[in-house]
Amino acid sequence: MYVDIPYSKRYGEKMYINKRYDTLQKLVLIAFAQEILRAMGDTREVVGFYPTELIIPTFRSKFMDGVLELDDGTLMNVEFQTGDLDGDFLLRCAQYAVNLRVVSGRHVETNIVSAGSRVNSEKIAFISKYFHFEPKLFFYSEFDGLEKLINIKNKIKNQEKLSSTDHYDLIFIPLMGNVDRVKAAFEVFDIVNDEKIFNEDEQSQIKQCQYVVADIVADGDVDLLNEFMERITMFAGFLVEREKALVESGRTEGRTEGIVEGRDEKASEIAANLKGKLSILEISEITGLSVEKIEKL
Repeated sequence: MYVDIPYSKRYGEKMYINKRYDTLQKLVLIAFAQEILRAMGDTREVVGFYPTELIIPTFRSKFMDGVLELDDGTLMNVEFQTGDLDGDFLLRCAQYAVNLRVVSGRHVETNIVSAGSRVNSEKIAFISKYFHFEPKLFFYSEFDGLEKLINIKNKIKNQEKLSSTDHYDLIFIPLMGNVDRVKAAFEVFDIVNDEKIFNEDEQSQIKQCQYVVADIVADGDVDLLNEFMERITMFAGFLVEREKALVESGRTEGRTEGIVEGRDEKASEIAANLKGKLSILEISEITGLSVEKIEKL
């Protein structure tokens, strides 16, 4: 599956992927929902996706990052936060949980995955003296990225087949603790390039997420981002060429609409598969297709 991530803005020499962390979370939820649950230590099975848009009377429409339907009937809202958690964010998640409970009539759990620090984060949202919201919190910094990377490299050395959890880890190792982010990024990008270890579908699933991780780790450093792009070879160099074209063109008109010629058909296929799992606006953001075109699929 291929997803082309549109750029939203370019300020001078600094580039940003529109809502890059949100985009990463949605891509990973689609491709690695069960692995996310396993990483959280949850043994339940993911049976589907629940619409992420909440439309409540007297409330404006609200979009959650991703909602998983579990085999025990529970709905799990997985929210991704770029940094430390504050009270406003937790209250927003609490509102999502209550509204989703009202709309669905089902039990709702909230799990938050953060690139921040537990020490510097608020953990509970106090609604009143007797009512508080305490979601499960997971911080990438608390996972040992070096240990996971060594384990994967040892498997490769011993010619062992990598698991789907290993594939998931190859996305997030650069964001974990106990690693040099830049060095780890180069290592995992190179590992996934090995066609002897991964088939094209596996590479596609991982690389479309690594593309966003590269932007996160580069953090506005265009030269470093270009080096990353040279490593994340994808579809006979298509992604690299697209990235170079964006850099050289100096686009300033906001997010790039659509997908380059020849990818429209594939984007339509992806959008059709995502209908019913994500909102139309989210599908548009991920695929680059217009809302009108998606509605007609």
